[in-house]
Amino acid sequence: MRRTVLVFASALVLVGALVPAAGSIAGFPQPHKAALGERFTIRIGESAQIEAEALQIGFEDVPADSRCPRGEQCIREGAATVRLWLQKAPGPRERLELRTAPKEQTATRCLSYEVRLVRLDPYPVSGRPIAKGEYVATLELTRGSTAAPDR
Repeated sequence: MRRTVLVFASALVLVGALVPAAGSIAGFPQPHKAALGERFTIRIGESAQIEAEALQIGFEDVPADSRCPRGEQCIREGAATVRLWLQKAPGPRERLELRTAPKEQTATRCLSYEVRLVRLDPYPVSGRPIAKGEYVATLELTRGSTAAPDR
């Protein structure tokens, strides 16, 4: 009897270690809550959900970051590229890229919404590489606009 209880208790401990923490499903973090017209932040691998619109946006990657680091003198300001996805339930994900440079595409229309990259942190510092997990995008979603053709 004691051996059965010990085996059962060990199994519970093992299952507890394998089951994701409350608030996540299958190891994926729950989306943050956001609202149209309000700024919100997400990290690479995270998403935000606009429940009233059945809309979700995710931050996939920063495939390029050539912003001029603080402490350096550069000929060009450079820019970072932010790779996102947008999904209106129950449809497929639409992928998009935005850039940080004000003269480049910092906003676009997708699925009848305007997606705007407000800011990307952290800003590069000379001699200190940025790990992917450190990136935080500040975004804003609104209904339609004249930013770019709808995709």
